[in-house]
Amino acid sequence: MYGVHGGRPEDVYFGSFRTRSEAEAAVARLQAKEMHGANWAANYHNCGFVIRECEVEIDFEIPPRPKPRDRFCVRATAEEGLVGRIQVEVLERTPQGLVERARYTRNHAMFATFEPFRQRGRDLALVSRDYGKSAVLDIATGEIIAEEPDAKWSFCPAGFYVPDWWDLHEDSILPGSPSWSKDFELPEGNFGFVWGCLWGDDSTWKVQWLDLSRVAEGVLTREERFGYLELSTRDWRSPALSLDPPPPFIEVRLGKGKARAWFDVPMDFDIATGQPIDWQRLRNENFD
Repeated sequence: MYGVHGGRPEDVYFGSFRTRSEAEAAVARLQAKEMHGANWAANYHNCGFVIRECEVEIDFEIPPRPKPRDRFCVRATAEEGLVGRIQVEVLERTPQGLVERARYTRNHAMFATFEPFRQRGRDLALVSRDYGKSAVLDIATGEIIAEEPDAKWSFCPAGFYVPDWWDLHEDSILPGSPSWSKDFELPEGNFGFVWGCLWGDDSTWKVQWLDLSRVAEGVLTREERFGYLELSTRDWRSPALSLDPPPPFIEVRLGKGKARAWFDVPMDFDIATGQPIDWQRLRNENFD
C-alpha cells in the first residue's frame, strides 16, 4: 500500500498485507486520521492511497505462532531414592491443558537446561541429560538425536538459548515487500548458545556457541568462540519453567547476511582510575 501526493516524485510505502481486504481496512484507518485538527491524509497524501498487488515467488514462509518456547515446557521431579537424579517431562501447552510429549532423565539440578526450537519443520529441544553434556531431543519421537561426546574437563550447561524467528522479527514486513531481504528469512534454528561453567571452575556462568546445523546427522558441536566470557544472567527464569521472555542478557541481530551477538557481562572497575579490572578473562590457568 502506497500514499500518493501531487508533485511528489515517489509514493510513500505503508506496508504489505496478505489480502486486499486487510489493505483496504488500513487505507480506511489512514483516511480517517486527523492531526492538529485537520485531515492527515489530505495534507500529506492528497491523491489518496493505492494498493498494488504483488506475486511472491519465494519458498520462505513466516513460522507460525506460538513459538516453541511458548508452546513447550517441562516438569522436573526428583527420582525417589536416587540422589541427584530427576525425571523431566516435556509438556505441550494445549487448549485442553498440558499434554506430555516426551521424557528423559537428568543427573543434576534442572537449571534452565531445556530450550525448544524448530528446524526444517521439526520440533527439537536443547537438553542436558548428563550434567557435563548438551544434547538435542526430538520432541515428536522422544529420542535424543545428537549429544556431545564425553570430555575430560566437561563444560556443565546451566542454560540454553536458540533464537527463534519471532525473537528477531515481526510480521509487519512480508515476503515480497520492498523492504524484504534474506535477513528476514533467518534464523533457521542452526545455532544457539549455552551458558554454564567448566567442572571445578569458579561457578560463574560462561557463554559458548552451539552449532546445530548438523544435529539431524547426530552431530552437535560446541565452541569457546567468544573467549572465556562471563555472562551476567541476573534473575531470569527459562520460559520452560515460567512464561518469561527470551533471556535478556543475549541478543542476536541480523544485517546484510551476518549475525551479531550482544552479551551482558559483569564489569569490575577501579573507582580511583575508572579502569576495568580483569573483566574479560581468557581461561583459568588450571584448564590450559
